[in-house]
Amino acid sequence: MTNRFPALRTRQTEAGVISQIEPVAVDDLSAGDVVVKTRYAGVNYKDCLSIHGQAKIIASFPRIAGIELVGEVLESASPEFQRGQWVLVHGFQTGIAFDGGFAACARVPAAHVHALPEGLTPHEVAILGVPGFTAAMALERFEALGLTPSDGPVAISGAAGAVGLMAVALFARAGWPSAAITRRMEHAPTLQAVGAGEVIDAAVLQQPQRPLEKARFAAAIDNVGGPMLSWLLRSLQDGGCLASVGNAAGNTYEGSVLPFIMRRVQVFGIMANAPWEQRHRLWTRLASDLKPDFDRLLPHVRHIRLEQLMDHARQQLDGQTSGRVLVAFED
Repeated sequence: MTNRFPALRTRQTEAGVISQIEPVAVDDLSAGDVVVKTRYAGVNYKDCLSIHGQAKIIASFPRIAGIELVGEVLESASPEFQRGQWVLVHGFQTGIAFDGGFAACARVPAAHVHALPEGLTPHEVAILGVPGFTAAMALERFEALGLTPSDGPVAISGAAGAVGLMAVALFARAGWPSAAITRRMEHAPTLQAVGAGEVIDAAVLQQPQRPLEKARFAAAIDNVGGPMLSWLLRSLQDGGCLASVGNAAGNTYEGSVLPFIMRRVQVFGIMANAPWEQRHRLWTRLASDLKPDFDRLLPHVRHIRLEQLMDHARQQLDGQTSGRVLVAFED
């Protein structure tokens, strides 16, 4: 292919990290067996950090960021994928060590490509993306640890963000009662419409803190870190479990051993770069028993153009956005 197409390319310069839209060709992309015409690229907090140079995420420069994409195969040197087939890509250092989704085309190693799961449209897969897959990983881990909806509610911090919103929708689909926690209570009706049974103002962190709070949650998904992670640990029931999936408020937190000793709580981390067996299993579930109500989710999905991405990313880093955002490329 000799045609050029737009890409948001990130470079390291003496002045710092700079990202700008450039015309590129397939031969300019990192090596791969499958060329994909990008239809949607999900925008994640990690992407926003990388394109604005606010964290050392990108492994080598220049790089096209974007840790996930959904698109149609244009060329394939692999017998596993054919021209015209819809696929998704996430993890495997996509957008970090390999060029990612913020371009109209991507060239991807076949070992990183996932055929679209039956039961989901390309748009639905893109809406779920890394946020939905992350929430599904947490749910599966809770199930493996023996937790069930009858044990009590799951608390979800940063609930108005993409991961939080998907978690509320997925856990509602799985029959779990949930308590959505947000610092922006104007989003309470949205969270309740998607499936939250309760919405808690994150201002609870401003109240006097105790070594152990009232035991109220069977499980928790924390997108925030910092004081929120500490409060959630102190608020878990006996035997409760917490999935740490994000760090929007910081990488550290203050805490004590009391939740672990007195209530036998467990905490584990989630990273969406899962092994293939788990990928296939969870995407199959996301297309079946965990498939959320997309009619409820769609009003909270925003589509932007590539040229709007830098401004949006700045707003997202400043905490001024909500819901799921997709860079949408023309057919």
